[in-house]
Amino acid sequence: MTDIQILLFGADLPVAGQRAQCMASQEGIHLQSAQFAASQFIHWRELHAKVAGFDHDQLQLTWQQETAAWSLIPADATEQKKLIAVLPKESLAGFKHWQHETQSQSWLWKGILYTTAFVGLAVLLLVWQHDRAAMWAASMVSMKTEKRLGESVLKSLNPKANFLSEGEAVKTVQRIGQQLTVGSRYHYQWYVSKDPAVNAFALPGGIIVVNSGLLKHADTPNELAAVLAHEVQHVEQRHALKNMMNSAAMATVVLVVLGDANAVVMMVAHQLSSQYFSRQVESDADLKGVQLLNDKHIDTRGMVSFFKKLEAGFDPPKEPKASKEESSEVSSWLSSHPDTLVRIATIESYIAQHPCQQCSVLTWNKADILAELERSEKK
Repeated sequence: MTDIQILLFGADLPVAGQRAQCMASQEGIHLQSAQFAASQFIHWRELHAKVAGFDHDQLQLTWQQETAAWSLIPADATEQKKLIAVLPKESLAGFKHWQHETQSQSWLWKGILYTTAFVGLAVLLLVWQHDRAAMWAASMVSMKTEKRLGESVLKSLNPKANFLSEGEAVKTVQRIGQQLTVGSRYHYQWYVSKDPAVNAFALPGGIIVVNSGLLKHADTPNELAAVLAHEVQHVEQRHALKNMMNSAAMATVVLVVLGDANAVVMMVAHQLSSQYFSRQVESDADLKGVQLLNDKHIDTRGMVSFFKKLEAGFDPPKEPKASKEESSEVSSWLSSHPDTLVRIATIESYIAQHPCQQCSVLTWNKADILAELERSEKK
């Protein structure tokens, strides 16, 4: 005989059930409750097992006594285990169905739990290894598709209306850019935008856009070369492609591959022209840009002088020496980049360790460039 605590339900009993006690044996159960004048015996063949409980994991035994329907459930999980241990599992009506239902429910909840845990882990891993995942995804895009992506965004920027089509500024950017990219796997395109903001940005596929504001603020062609080298590395390392995939999500890639993506591309064109890369990516482009200048025998000091000038006069966190208008024009280029002093120190350290004996100082006609830009602003 096994003593089991139960909750009894039946005629005139509370909905919540009345706590009672039963003794289980090989023949059946003996109920002891204030509801009965004497101990009641119910044979196993009179009982029927059913699924009960919110989680569908409770065992309920029901029976009919005269005209009243009765049922009981174990008081808790421990009592339920004790009851199941003494049940005639093969002959008790409904017990196999109860087993099947509770197992199915258990599998369901375990499936939900495991799926939730897996998705949560995947999200954590994706956040933790976001840059690696994004670079892997970018590496899966073919060069042909990357070029189409860049040209789609370029088209949305309306180059015919917003870019200079010819002149000394365009020729200078193209000449220096071509010197930097000889032997590259990309076929670069160089553009000058009629935009006063001190900014330059790269699009997937080898498209580099330099704003007129940057040409105005660069004092030497080597400073311009330094910025171009930085942007070239965003293309070569596929940072530009990864940035586009982040900005437009995978929908952009899918739509461009499958058909017309103009609507999506136009939405992200402005974001791409700002190019908000991570600090690690920007630092990587800085160092690889200096290496590129060295490889092409172009004086690397232009990158240091450009950053020092920005730090001295245009860095937004400090008191600007330039006017508010000039400060706003350059802040867009600095806002997404690492701390300027850190960049200067890193670049100077690299140059000190890798001096370039054969590097040359570039030349340009800055007066003609400024005159041309001034004429374009009046149109």
